[in-house]
Amino acid sequence: MSAPQSNSGNNVPNGVVPMNPNTALVIDDDRMTRMIHSCHLRALGFQTREAENGQVAMQLLESGLRYGVILMDYEMPIMNGAEATKRIRDMGIQSVILGVSSISDENIRASFVRSGLTDLFTKPLARDMLIPYSTFV
Repeated sequence: MSAPQSNSGNNVPNGVVPMNPNTALVIDDDRMTRMIHSCHLRALGFQTREAENGQVAMQLLESGLRYGVILMDYEMPIMNGAEATKRIRDMGIQSVILGVSSISDENIRASFVRSGLTDLFTKPLARDMLIPYSTFV
């Protein structure tokens, strides 16, 4: 049996979408929060894209787009952060997923982490909190 053929000359098997480590997806229902988080990430060298809820984020990921880092709010309409994170992990996506929430209830926070987060931060998010996840520092 032969090995899967590469689809782009970079040893990625056909059907596998490579993740771009220099990109980030910012998911939050608050436009200003998305702008601030995107600004933090761009200052660290990331190209960013934004989504206003988990459902929009899932549509982007289901279309084949991949991101090195995903910032995920918990409280959003249509699809919350825990549900979106679980679905992303169920798709086999290995991106760093950082939860960002103002929720203080420890049971909800623990449930959010168990959904597949890499880490969880309390809002407001400061740029220096993202430095360990940046390849540009």
